[in-house]
Amino acid sequence: MSGVISAYGQQTASLFLDRAVTTLASRQQALQTQASTGVRSDSYAGLDTGRMQALSLQPALTQIRSWSGNVTTAQNRLSVTQNALTQIGTLGDQLTTSLAGLSGHPDKATVDAAALQARQALQSLGGLLNAQSGDTYVFAGQGGNTAPVTTTDLSESDLAHRIAVAVRQDGSGDAAGILSSTLTMAGATAAGSPFSAGLSVSPQQAAGQAYKTAIGRGEVVTAGMTATQGQVASDTSTGSPMRDLMRNLMVVASLNDASVGTSAYQGLIQGLASSNQTVTSGLSDVAGQLGIAQDTLTFQSSSLDQMTTALTAQLGDSKDADLAAVSTQLTQTQNQLEASYSIIANMKGMTLASYL
Repeated sequence: MSGVISAYGQQTASLFLDRAVTTLASRQQALQTQASTGVRSDSYAGLDTGRMQALSLQPALTQIRSWSGNVTTAQNRLSVTQNALTQIGTLGDQLTTSLAGLSGHPDKATVDAAALQARQALQSLGGLLNAQSGDTYVFAGQGGNTAPVTTTDLSESDLAHRIAVAVRQDGSGDAAGILSSTLTMAGATAAGSPFSAGLSVSPQQAAGQAYKTAIGRGEVVTAGMTATQGQVASDTSTGSPMRDLMRNLMVVASLNDASVGTSAYQGLIQGLASSNQTVTSGLSDVAGQLGIAQDTLTFQSSSLDQMTTALTAQLGDSKDADLAAVSTQLTQTQNQLEASYSIIANMKGMTLASYL
């Protein structure tokens, strides 16, 4: 009878020890995982009291990182845009200087040099309007995958040829007529003249297509410009500084010395000079607006970085393991396991005599 009792007691004790060993082994594995990964658990359920805080912080942190990514993209686009716009502004300034030299009674060499410079400026302008940040055309607005101009050599565009015909046919005629007809051609919104279909719209519609991006809760910034954007057209402007600059360059590129000195010639040069002043002023205004956007993005980037740092620290408090404490607990657990294994091994060698 005592043998049965002793056997039953031994089996019961062994069962409890096995369960204890299983629990300790699981705890050891969990602590080893914490020690190697640095986090308390790979699931929210395992975070215990920190679970609710982690659940609320993680989505917020993800959103902030998304906004930070938008800021970086916008900053890169604006940097490329401002650089190209500065060079376009230089082309406008050079044209202003060239027009000053064309006033009065310039000789053939001066007219030819101005025409050549204008053609070269048109080639540069086409390349600048198709400037890219990564794979995105910065002057294309929201349609960033499509090149703003259909040809980078604007001096060979259909618009340039049509303006050249108008200038040479009416070169000795009415200056106002030449200025008006070439302005109408430059302001036409037919696709490929020479802009892409998406940008072949009114200046106000083009402005509405400018690239915008979210940089915070309820905060959206316009980070760029479209090639054809501007204000309402008038008798002296298409409304778009880029279109006006293009028209002015194309007219000068078409000049020859045949009509130099006539009243029509003088009126044409004066009209172009006045138009170009509006162009350079308009480009300067746009550059200023983009500068304000860049300042806004710089400030927002700093704010988002600070928020990311703060939330990451809070999330870390919820998820990160206390490695010093984990190391101590792991050592204790390993010692308890060794002791349990030792007891089990000893129990296997116990007999009835061991209880007496």
